[in-house]
Order: sequence, then structure tokens, then C-alpha cells
Amino acid sequence: MYPTDHEEIQKIISSLKPKVSLGHDRISSKLIKLLSDSIIIPLIKIINKSLETGTVPNSWKIAKVIPIYKSKEKTLMNNYRPISLLPSLSKVLEEIVHHRLYKFLDMQDILYSNQFGFRPKHSTIHAVTNFVAYVQNSIEQKNPTVSVLLDLSKAFDTIDHKILLAKLNNYGVRGIALEWFRSYLTGRSQYVSYKDTNSDSLFISCGVPQGSVLGPLLFIIYTNDLPNSLKHSQCILFADDTTVFKSSHNINDAITSIESDLGNLYDWFCANKLSLNVGKTNFVIFSHKPNINLAETIKLIGS
Repeated sequence: MYPTDHEEIQKIISSLKPKVSLGHDRISSKLIKLLSDSIIIPLIKIINKSLETGTVPNSWKIAKVIPIYKSKEKTLMNNYRPISLLPSLSKVLEEIVHHRLYKFLDMQDILYSNQFGFRPKHSTIHAVTNFVAYVQNSIEQKNPTVSVLLDLSKAFDTIDHKILLAKLNNYGVRGIALEWFRSYLTGRSQYVSYKDTNSDSLFISCGVPQGSVLGPLLFIIYTNDLPNSLKHSQCILFADDTTVFKSSHNINDAITSIESDLGNLYDWFCANKLSLNVGKTNFVIFSHKPNINLAETIKLIGS
């Protein structure tokens, strides 16, 4: 990865939201913006040393987790939402690496075209528009469409680091760059801070860092080869939301194709150590016939 300079870092600092929330280092992004002229030169040296050696400062890999109360009984942990606060300075480094990584992926045309999450000029609107156009075209040809809406369980938190690094290597991220991502993912820790009390720190063995700049991009890299497991169907991805669909003149043929591919997807999930939330996974059938004989169930992963 090529080094950064004064102009790039100044641009990133200027784009930071002036938040006052504090990570473990007690340095807010608002403070960084106020002191940018004083810290930018040493910050350039630290970041360029990180890029040159393929290492991430250990102090920038510590997450402070704040439990935010949602509603109902305050004594139940499930009624709190955990917010992970990372050092604000680490996000400057992540922005620089994100820019280089995404530029490489874009130039090499690596990312799946129907992945609409966490990408510039891609949004939920584009995902829905593509799917609606497919269904509409199928209906015009009098072909029903079977679609399955898959829900993954804690997908961002269960990413396997070794598998992710292997995929980065396969896509061409190698040498010092790959070592940088290895350093970024490993040796991370977190602790919970509630009122004036901090818990002991625990190391994080899997997942992409919550609240990070790079986490979402690393996730879509991890799931980028998911569509390769489909032999009969198509899919549209938006981050961890996956819609698999198939149209056919014969509704039973479409269902059979979908069920076959769901089995293939199950194998992919197992190989990549991700879990499907069966209870939140649903299917929808679109057809030009108002009284079509709808299936009550679709066989999911051999069930």
C-alpha cells in the first residue's frame, strides 16, 4: 500500500463528524479536528510506518463497549444495545486503507455486481429496483418467480479471520498488505464500560470490528463468493441480507431449483462458519395467476 501525505490526512480529518464520544484513549474526533494542525505530522509518520511494516498499533485495536438501554426491564441484558467505540485516530488509518482496498477491488472488478451494500453508488433502492425489474419481466412472460429471503445470525460477529485472510490472498491482497490485515484482525480486545466501572478486557477471536470503517467492506469481501454456490438461481445481496430467486414456466420446477440451491448455500454457510436464522427466513412467490396453487413450505437445508 502506498504511503499517505498531508493532503490526504487533512481531507480525512476534515470529513470526520465532530463527535464527543470517547474510546479507551479518551480522544474524541472533535478534539482531533480542533488539533489537526498540531498532530498531523506525527500522525503521518505513524500511519506510514503502519503501512510500511504491515502492523497496526495495539492501542488502536481496543474497543470500549457501552451498553445503551433500549426499553422495558432495565435488569435484563437483552434490553441493552452494545455500542463499540474504537479510538478515533484508528479510523483515520482505516479510511486510508479502505480507500486503497476498495480502489483495488474496483479496478480488478472483483466485487459481485449484485452486492448493493457498503458500496458507492449502490443502495437499497438499486437492489429493490433490480429485483422488481426481474419479477416484472418474468410476469410479462407468464413465468412465476420463487424468492427466498435469507437471514443470517450475527453474521458480522462470526466472520472467521483465517478464512477472510485466505480470501483476501485469493483476490490478490498479498505481501505486506496481507500482513497488515492480519495485524488489523488479530490481537483485538474489548471491555464493557458502564457508568464509572470497566470490566476486564477479553480478546476477540472472530468477526469484523463493530463500529469500524473497514469492517463492512471486509464483510462483503467475505461473502463475495456466495453467489458461486448457486447453480440454478440468482441472488441479490445487501450486506448480510440475501435474496435468492428463480423463475420458470412451471412453478414446481422453480421450487425444485430453489431447494437445490438452498442445499448448496447451506454447504457454503458451513464452509464459511456462518449460520442461517431459519426462523427469520421466508419465501415469496410472484405470479401472474391470482389463484396459483402456492406452496406452503419450501425445503430448507434438507429439513
